[in-house]
Amino acid sequence: MDKKDRAILDELTKDSRQSWKEIGEKVFLTGQAVGQRVLTMQTCGIIERFTIDKKTDYLQFITIYMSSNQFNSFENTVKSYNQIIEFYKITGDGCYFIKSCFDKFELTLFLEKIEHYCRYKVSHQLKKLSPHNHAEKYTL
Repeated sequence: MDKKDRAILDELTKDSRQSWKEIGEKVFLTGQAVGQRVLTMQTCGIIERFTIDKKTDYLQFITIYMSSNQFNSFENTVKSYNQIIEFYKITGDGCYFIKSCFDKFELTLFLEKIEHYCRYKVSHQLKKLSPHNHAEKYTL
């Protein structure tokens, strides 16, 4: 990944709805060259997906501590909820980490559904803080 790729990623981070041509004008490449570089970054796994951040009124961070060995059943149960934003199997403190956007009632129902698989710790978002340097995300 070179400086041009980093500049393209920075532009996509600012506004992913820009056309390749618009980005190209800012990073001094043709729109076609930008499109080719983006495709290459996708193929290499540097860009995993294009997405939007939907505003949510509620945001939870749930650490899961498994108390059974029913990993597949647990994972399928969690994946069945549309309110799950991100879902990771982790090392360290806990077995899984879930980022979700349940309202209070839905959260209670979800926790009741998973409690026969695990113990959990729920933290709630107070305030969103932006990172200082977007370029650090792409350092290989």
